[in-house]
Amino acid sequence: MGDAMAVGWIVLIVVGAVIVLLPAVTVRVVPQASCQVVERFGRYTRTMNAGLNIVVPFIDRIRNRVDLREQFNIYPPESVITEDRVVIDVDMIVYYQVTDGRYATYEVDNYVQSIQLVAFNTLRNIVGGMDLQMLLASREEINAALRGVLDERTSMWGVRVNQVELKTIDLPEPLRRAEEEQMRANSEKRAAILRAEGERQAALVQAETERAVAAARGDQDGAGDRKPAYTPAARRPVHEPLHRDDPRRLGSYRLRARLGQGGMGTVYLGVTPGERLVAVKVIKKEFTEEPMFRKRFRREIDSVQRVGGFHTAPVVDADADGDPPWLATEYIPGPSLDDVLKQVGALPTRTLYTLALGVADALRGIHVCGIVHRDLKPSNIIVSGMGPRIIDFGLARALDGSKLTRSGHVVGTLGFLAPEQFTGAQITPATDMYAFGTVLCHAAGAAPLRDGESLESALELLPAGLVGVITRCRETDPALRPLPDEVLKELSPGPAPSEDWLPPHIRTMVDLHNRPTVSAP
Repeated sequence: MGDAMAVGWIVLIVVGAVIVLLPAVTVRVVPQASCQVVERFGRYTRTMNAGLNIVVPFIDRIRNRVDLREQFNIYPPESVITEDRVVIDVDMIVYYQVTDGRYATYEVDNYVQSIQLVAFNTLRNIVGGMDLQMLLASREEINAALRGVLDERTSMWGVRVNQVELKTIDLPEPLRRAEEEQMRANSEKRAAILRAEGERQAALVQAETERAVAAARGDQDGAGDRKPAYTPAARRPVHEPLHRDDPRRLGSYRLRARLGQGGMGTVYLGVTPGERLVAVKVIKKEFTEEPMFRKRFRREIDSVQRVGGFHTAPVVDADADGDPPWLATEYIPGPSLDDVLKQVGALPTRTLYTLALGVADALRGIHVCGIVHRDLKPSNIIVSGMGPRIIDFGLARALDGSKLTRSGHVVGTLGFLAPEQFTGAQITPATDMYAFGTVLCHAAGAAPLRDGESLESALELLPAGLVGVITRCRETDPALRPLPDEVLKELSPGPAPSEDWLPPHIRTMVDLHNRPTVSAP
């Protein structure tokens, strides 16, 4: 009897333990933004998505755990040989994302190493058809070509490549010294232009002062026949001093000057505690009174902080709950494209091609992150020494739906609005491509058009290689407009590279923005 009871207790304990442990060994919690590949008896059965899942012990086996978030790999330098037999070391960074855990598990042994192998094999083939000068001027074109090949290959592995960037190109020592000497020569040339510009401005001010003195003497001599006093025209500063009621500090940033003012707010030049320059945009008070604005603004800040690349101004800090709300981006020293076009007119062909490629590459990076700019125009493009940069991307959507924008009907700037922005149809990345085509028209001198003049009548003002792209971008039907990748492919390669993508007078404007700014009182 006692033995039977003991056996019964043992059975109860075992059964109880099994009941307690069964959920622990059968229930699997898959983290968010990940998946797990399950095999049964060595064969694929299913892919478990995020959440609670059941795995049968001793029968099912988790073959692979896959992170579905965007990843990046910085690959060590590899040696490549140019067409003119120069050996250089190039390293790159690849941003990728697994889209199908099953294919990523079974179609390739190691997709990270496979991406590296394909990337550098492709790079060797591309560089092998270029001389050194072409290579140094074609970094963005090479990035686009690399991504196109990787997109095609990795799609079969359940992987999507979001971005490819060549990080450094190490030249042999003799070539590096020659490059440094050329850079010094270019710097001295630009310094000479700046000195000549300063002397010219000083001469103008001196001449105006002398005329003013002469006018004043004439007034004194001519009894009763006084002329209005002449005021010399002061040279317009690059950065406007702070106004009396402007804030002097926001967050940890000291504000030093005004960079500009638009429909959404005022942009200030700020300085971090480490003396780095940032552009701080402060939102107008009337927007903050809209109940849903801060929520939209916070959401858009989270979105745009994911955007990277060489052709945008990254968001480095923000405060959607501040009074007033603000956000800070990297300061890009240079004038806006709008200022450039107002001062120098239509851009030369080489500059126009570089502008088109840079803006198209930036739009590609913005659209990959699920963001539509909605207000692309010359004043939202900075012309810098390192190429064109897009600013204010994604912020127009924070305004969309507010009482203020509803009273204005549309979000955006007249002259650059796509047809769907007027009709209330769905806003898509194709909306930005319409504005992109219009921006190129302005930069080439084919817009704005006079009354009764059509775009077709102004196409002869455009370089022949841009006519097709611009015409497609300005299609009424969004589905007929090209993607940024298609624009990059069609425009690469453009004209033969020259010493500098900016002509001297525009380079001077850029250099003036690099001058130190005097702090406001």
